[in-house]
Amino acid sequence: MRTHAWLLCLPLAGLLALFGDDYHLRFVAEILITGTAVMSLDILVGQGRLVSLGHAALFGGAAYVSALLAIHAGAGLVPVLLAGIVTGMLLALVMGLVATRSVDLFFLILTLVVGQMVYELAFHWRTVTGGADGLRGIPALVLHLGGEAWKPTGARFLFLLAAGLALVAYLLARSFLAAPIGRALVASREQPVRLAALGYEVRRLRLLAMLFAGGIAGAAGALYPFVNLYVGPNLVHWSMSATMIVMLVLGGVGTLHGAFVGTGLYLLVQTYLSSFTDRWQLLIGILFVLIVIFLPDGIVRPGWWRRQA
Repeated sequence: MRTHAWLLCLPLAGLLALFGDDYHLRFVAEILITGTAVMSLDILVGQGRLVSLGHAALFGGAAYVSALLAIHAGAGLVPVLLAGIVTGMLLALVMGLVATRSVDLFFLILTLVVGQMVYELAFHWRTVTGGADGLRGIPALVLHLGGEAWKPTGARFLFLLAAGLALVAYLLARSFLAAPIGRALVASREQPVRLAALGYEVRRLRLLAMLFAGGIAGAAGALYPFVNLYVGPNLVHWSMSATMIVMLVLGGVGTLHGAFVGTGLYLLVQTYLSSFTDRWQLLIGILFVLIVIFLPDGIVRPGWWRRQA
């Protein structure tokens, strides 16, 4: 039933692609791209109990690289995606080598430190990253089809591209978690000592999970600049990582698709309520507390429904 409910999103996406205006198409594309990055964080948090405050560095770092590549080299879609994936994985490798010796609070702090190093680089390397002003003037993506260069600039193309990325990333994440490495990652969360006694290298396992999550976050980050047409240092700041954790908790930790639901809810509140009040973050906080109290498993896993059944 859960899979069938998830598949209901496909006709809704088709209707939006056909009849949505540019603003709503770009907005949903942003939800899908950010939700993909949050889903990659769920692989670490929900399956491996690896709460990271540096995940935004993987997402935002890939966004910077893809934006710079598009601005200075006029790169096409495939090189941009590959650059984003490689950037996300390289940053995840550095972060993993530093942090995977520890868990819980120490892991969180070490990922925070590495993430803030990326932020400092983005903020102070003004000649490359634009500093506090960020990067603007990002050109449209280029598709090379049959030897011809095609620049689809419409919001509908970006929406379809974001939807395709979200679907592929979701299927890859499900396959990863269903594979032996994914089950071993869950075991490392529950019984790391027993897993090590069985011959598994727990640190290596966690590092591989971080590389996989970094690749997905990097692919999402590679498309982000072309939706918002801007990349700034706030995208790699630890507060963005904290926001991603809030999105994940709202939707449901350990569910994968809950990442998209939580991201959509957060961005809807941020976008629409912020036009009425400057205290929209207070409303987010109240909503977060209510969900933690009444829906501790997240919106997509309402445990109180199951208890009533």
